[in-house]
Amino acid sequence: MKTGLLHVAEDRGGEARVDAAIQLAKAFGLHLTGTQAAPLSAYAMADPFGGVYPSLKLFAEHEKRQDATRASIEERLRDDGVSFGWVRGAGSPAVVLLDQSRLNDLIILSHLESDEGGWDAELDLVGDVAVHSRAPILSVPYDNGTLNLEGTALVAWNASFEAAQALRFSVPLLSRASLVQIVTIGDEAPEFPASGAAAYLSHHGIKSELLPVPLADLSVGEELLNVAIDTQANFVVLGAYGHSRIRERILGGVTREMLLRCPKPLLLAH
Repeated sequence: MKTGLLHVAEDRGGEARVDAAIQLAKAFGLHLTGTQAAPLSAYAMADPFGGVYPSLKLFAEHEKRQDATRASIEERLRDDGVSFGWVRGAGSPAVVLLDQSRLNDLIILSHLESDEGGWDAELDLVGDVAVHSRAPILSVPYDNGTLNLEGTALVAWNASFEAAQALRFSVPLLSRASLVQIVTIGDEAPEFPASGAAAYLSHHGIKSELLPVPLADLSVGEELLNVAIDTQANFVVLGAYGHSRIRERILGGVTREMLLRCPKPLLLAH
């Protein structure tokens, strides 16, 4: 893991993302690419007849804000001795990040702040990128970008392709953890049990423990969240599950639950 894509925007999670990105860059010698998007909605105006047209004033103001944000982040990266580049693309953040993710090893995003209002901008971003990207995502809580890679790592396992993909992508992070626990919620899939995931990690020199959890009255997402909190996991590895836009929500229930409520970083892959 040598390259990382950092989502840069003027939002509440921006500082936490930069904090996490700098820690990853120092740990793995990552070259970071700060990525800004310029969607039409940022400088579009509507007329009384229902038309939409670009506003040069709004465009200039948007560019000024992005320039200031870029200057501030670049100063931090230079001060910390982090190698970096920069991209500013036209289009929605999800589209720009997906375009740039083709030759990056990791994308750094933020958890959701709320689940109100149905399909909102944050859900659009995390959902689209998590489900369509071929690179893994490190999502951090919007108010805390602290990473403890030497602590406890929790791997959510259900024998799916998504869980296996997340496990493979997470090997560089898991290799640094002091304890790796592989949690299964409810009945295991006999063809690919958690012991198989543990055997895979052992081939990479990573020791792990199995943590079976019975499924009772709570949902799988709620059970997983409780396990993450009870074990004091420092980060969680999770397959990103998704549905079509026609069903209104691109993220599955477990992924959504963790992105909304988990107080720790998540390594996601689809």
